[in-house]
Amino acid sequence: MPDGIPLRIAEPTGRYRRSLRRFRFSTKDTPCPGTRWGCDASAEIGEVTDPADAHGDNWPHDDPRWPTTCTACGGSFTDADEWQRNDNEIYRLPDGTEFVFHGSFGRVAPPGAMIRATWYDAYAEIQGESWLVALPDGGEWITTQRASGGGHWDVTGTAPNLTVSPSIWHNSPKGWHGWIRDGHLVNA
Repeated sequence: MPDGIPLRIAEPTGRYRRSLRRFRFSTKDTPCPGTRWGCDASAEIGEVTDPADAHGDNWPHDDPRWPTTCTACGGSFTDADEWQRNDNEIYRLPDGTEFVFHGSFGRVAPPGAMIRATWYDAYAEIQGESWLVALPDGGEWITTQRASGGGHWDVTGTAPNLTVSPSIWHNSPKGWHGWIRDGHLVNA
């Protein structure tokens, strides 16, 4: 067995972390000095098992748990700014470790965690199951995505015991560069 970080399949728990998010996109007239793209703040309000819709403006605006100020700059939100309720899926690894899939998979999941990316199957140009893998640099990679240099990776084996060729270079030249061999992330 090669050295490296083992791939591990994370399964959905059937539970979701609910949060309330307020945000406003920056413009010339309303920049947020704390971020490039705009004001933003979220508040977690609990766990649910029955998300009707994963995201949307469908939560009462008079709930006092809505954020009122931007996390980055402290500016106040107005009623005209965006309102978004999010229910993000909680996944569990075989060792019992849980994480919430919100935003970038590679930033929230431990390196080597992988989930079935059923939503990507429709976009994949090659047939086969799409798997989303968390990389050691905080990035992510999908087994059926197109390579930046053209073509696709040759993926063999059954998840999590995959072997991939050629190597993966995420965010070249400073990101992670390595292989997936016999179900392990191996540095180049």
